[in-house]
Amino acid sequence: MNRITTAGDLEAIIGRPADLILAKELPALDDAARHVLATAPIAGFGYLDAAGRPCTTLVGGRPGFAESASPTRIVIPADVDADGPVSFVFLMPGVGETLRLNGTVAARTPGRLAITVEQVYIHCARAILRSRLWETASPAAPAMPSTDGPLAGPRVAGFLAAAPFLVVSTWDGAGGDTSPRGDLPGFVRVLDGRTLAIPDRRGNKRADTAHNLLVDARISAAMLVPGRTEVLHISGTAYLTDDPALLADMALGSAVPQTALIVTVALAEVRRSDAIAAGRIWDRAGHADADTARTLMALSARQIGEMKPALRWLGKPLSALARPMQWLLDRSYRRALKNEGYGDRA
Repeated sequence: MNRITTAGDLEAIIGRPADLILAKELPALDDAARHVLATAPIAGFGYLDAAGRPCTTLVGGRPGFAESASPTRIVIPADVDADGPVSFVFLMPGVGETLRLNGTVAARTPGRLAITVEQVYIHCARAILRSRLWETASPAAPAMPSTDGPLAGPRVAGFLAAAPFLVVSTWDGAGGDTSPRGDLPGFVRVLDGRTLAIPDRRGNKRADTAHNLLVDARISAAMLVPGRTEVLHISGTAYLTDDPALLADMALGSAVPQTALIVTVALAEVRRSDAIAAGRIWDRAGHADADTARTLMALSARQIGEMKPALRWLGKPLSALARPMQWLLDRSYRRALKNEGYGDRA
């Protein structure tokens, strides 16, 4: 299977992100980030353990679990042996947008981690909308378990068949990223008892995961199924491919993925998540309302104005028009999903 091995080859396939996408990156917490931290009851968390093994898990259990100690420091309740670079994707039940936050472990005490914030930005809603993460899950198709390797067994096979969403963590020489991925249930394809294929569909072209894998093959992920308190944890190594036959096999209608991640799995384990159970993230009565998304839209518009002086004049009107702008953005996302082959899921 052909491997993509250089940034040039990758960008020739997916392109480069627009300046406006990169303008959302901040080196410290702003009002939009603090708003998400105060609202989110859970986050995907990627780290390397003391032996350098990649790990992805879920942390949290209540809104505001991640405390903003300063613009460049957060503190979370976590009892893990994390050290060095760490990364998060904060989830707000009922809302499509997420918060990506990257940094390093500043201090570790029993049950708590202090994190130095190095990069933070709002991530678009595509992954959540594609997966319908905050809606009731449909029954999964029967799964045929692998007979050998770490993917063997009915629990793992059943989870892979049902999961429409995951958070995936990767690293490079400078740090790490944890990114959300959403698609139809069973979108992670089992190639054999130790190999998975994850389609990489069109997005904002940041491609943090892909760029990291060109430098460091380590990967880990946590997979979720709406309504369940268990999580499927996987870890191993991965590479990128643009193999035509594989991509065609993962197409949605005429929409073919741009690339795929081929994951050689070293560990696959289904475990109960205390963070999901405590956070009650599947209880729709506790989901954020439309005002939360509109507030985030207004704060993000102001953020762009602060980061790009040439666009500062847009900040106030966009903030004032948060309600219609959010409506237009949602329509844009859903139109894009239909074009990508998601049909009535859009």
